[in-house]
Amino acid sequence: MGDHPYRYSGQWFQPSPWHPLAMQLRQQIEQHLARVQPGRWRFNSLLLNRYRNGEQRMGWHSDNEAELGERPCIASISLGVARPLRFRWKDRSRAAFNVWLEHGSLLLMGPGIQQQLEHALLPRRIDGERINLTYRWVEG
Repeated sequence: MGDHPYRYSGQWFQPSPWHPLAMQLRQQIEQHLARVQPGRWRFNSLLLNRYRNGEQRMGWHSDNEAELGERPCIASISLGVARPLRFRWKDRSRAAFNVWLEHGSLLLMGPGIQQQLEHALLPRRIDGERINLTYRWVEG
C-alpha cells in the first residue's frame, strides 16, 4: 500500500490504496515516534510480508533501494508467531545477533542501520504464521 510505486527485490510494484486500518496504524506509529524523536518519522508506503511457517525465509539484505533515500527509516510491526530477525555487520567487525520479533512488537530501523547492517529472516523449526508490516518513506 502506499502513495508511490516501489521497487522490491528488483521488481517495481504499483501500490494498492491505503486500507483504513493500515492508515490508522501508520498514524499511531508516527505519533508514538514523534514523542520519542520529533520531526523524523513519516511513512508513505507499507510493504506486507506473509510467512506461512518457519521454513519461509527472507535472505540477507539491506533496505537500500534508491527511492528510500540515503538514510531510510523503517518501522516494522510483527503479527503472529515470534521469530528472530538476524542482523550482521556489513564489515563483519562484530558478531551477528538476533532480535526476537514477538507478536505485536514494533522494530524501528532508524537512520544509518541499512548502511551498517544486513538482516535476514532465516529458516527455523517454528510452526505458525507470521505477518510483517514494514512502513517506509518512498521518495516520489
